Amino acid sequence: MVLSDYNLPDLNGLEALAIVRQYDRTVPVVMVTGALGDDEAVELIKAGARDYVLKDRLARLGPAVRRALAEEEELRHREAAEQALAASEERFQLAVSGATAGLWDWNPQTDEIYFSPHFKRIMGYEDRELPNERRAHLDAIHPDNIGRVTESLNAHLAHRSAYNVEYRVRTKSGDFRWIESRGQALWNESGEPYRMVGWITDITDRKRDEEALRISREELRRLSAHIQHIREEEKARIARELHDDLGQQLTALKMTVTLIELNLNGAVPPLSGGEVRGMYPMIDQLIDSVRRIAADLRPVMLDDLGLIPAIEWLIKEFSARYHIPVIRHIDENEIAFNRECRIEVFRMVQEALTNVARHSGATEVTLDILRDDPYCIVRIVDNGRGATCNATPGRHSFGLLGMRERAALLGGEIQIHTSPAAGFALTAILPLAAVEAGGLG
Repeated sequence: MVLSDYNLPDLNGLEALAIVRQYDRTVPVVMVTGALGDDEAVELIKAGARDYVLKDRLARLGPAVRRALAEEEELRHREAAEQALAASEERFQLAVSGATAGLWDWNPQTDEIYFSPHFKRIMGYEDRELPNERRAHLDAIHPDNIGRVTESLNAHLAHRSAYNVEYRVRTKSGDFRWIESRGQALWNESGEPYRMVGWITDITDRKRDEEALRISREELRRLSAHIQHIREEEKARIARELHDDLGQQLTALKMTVTLIELNLNGAVPPLSGGEVRGMYPMIDQLIDSVRRIAADLRPVMLDDLGLIPAIEWLIKEFSARYHIPVIRHIDENEIAFNRECRIEVFRMVQEALTNVARHSGATEVTLDILRDDPYCIVRIVDNGRGATCNATPGRHSFGLLGMRERAALLGGEIQIHTSPAAGFALTAILPLAAVEAGGLG
């Protein structure tokens, strides 16, 4: 600190005070003077002096100095606290403005609350559009979730359990979005909560992904059960054909062979040439039955001749059985299908035609197999009754699930376009890199 006489040889107290404050405005200055008028005293204090002491009252000098030093210490502490508070507020504002989460700060005793600008943006509002009122947020919570939020909040305040809750809120546009809210309360010595700070994050995309994953798993479970059911049906069908078709033909052939054997032994009258030659049609029927059963399991021509001839055979069989013509547009020489993808594409076309026969009521089908770089497009369109695109999957949808799985194995996808009374169009979009020769090897 500085002690100075008010009356100096070359300057007075005001001038001396101005020089001191020019170098350091925080240094306390106490003036000592022989006599000082009231106006001069007021001017001196206004100029920054902490105190003045008259020379005929020097007993006050010690207390004046101690008081000036104490005031200076208090001033320094206050300024340091104000600077720390300003820095803290600046850090808080930086955190609020830069946070990806929406912050909230609530006083449970007064119900005053603060929502950060990003909190309001998550709700679809600008900062000025949503008031800092708790009711504004509570009213936006989905009715099915408000009970969960209230229960979790009360449990946190009463029992100090974790506050972490997911719920839906109505945004400014009227749509609902999923948010996750977390928070932590502060309690006073009496155990009463006096402050709670937390944040919300938009988890709508995560919830959408979780729902899509759940549906996908459910579809895969249903598809797996359906495949097992189909396998058992296929086994039963093959058993029936072996018993009813091959079994009867073999029995008839055995009876004819038995007659020939008896004839050779002289046990029966001689057989005519026509009776013997009747064995050949039976043998031909057996051969046809074996080929048909084998073709149903896996067409031999698929491996021997390739995909397009196998599909041509499939279409011929389909039209002959169901009397539904198939108009074909096939870039036969534009796509060199590799061996690995042939069965997948063949089964997709086969399943699509089976669905047409069973469910569409169509009188005509169009099949496109086209090259559209960098994709191979396989499209089956019928003129049947169609369906609603958002219809709940039923027992007839397993074929579509199977086709989606087959397309996914080739890195492609299935697209469906349909509506009631407007037919059904199924398109498989497959990467040429996966279906052409060498694509999977």
